[in-house]
Amino acid sequence: MSSAELGAGQQRLDDYMRRVNDIQRRAEETQAQLKALRADVSSPDRSVAVRMAPGGRLEKLSLTPAAMRMSHDQLAALITETVSRAHAAVAGQMEATMQPLIGGTPAMDFLRDQVTAAQAPEETDEQPRRQQQPPRDDDEPFGTIYR
Repeated sequence: MSSAELGAGQQRLDDYMRRVNDIQRRAEETQAQLKALRADVSSPDRSVAVRMAPGGRLEKLSLTPAAMRMSHDQLAALITETVSRAHAAVAGQMEATMQPLIGGTPAMDFLRDQVTAAQAPEETDEQPRRQQQPPRDDDEPFGTIYR
């Protein structure tokens, strides 16, 4: 092998190592950004506020006195809606953070599908199922006193 061929080979190896090191650095930066993501979302009337972390971990739930004046069904629905919006917001942040690293790849397509699924309202038949079941003792509202 000539010295020119060795020099060209060394140059290709150096270029490759620079690209690998750049990818590793960007991956580490992206990982740190993902860990720091948070979505703070409030209900329209601001009576419910949540902080959502990546992966759907609920970090904080705050209720105002106005929230406590709602029926338990209204409050549960408002909490569920607010958590869902926060989950969608943090998923969108994750997508934006990952775009520079994996944009245009099947991995990005998968992440985008997950974000879309997180933002779609869930269809449940929970209400009809609850109506068919007989009431249980723990279904009684708080503050009920039995004598």
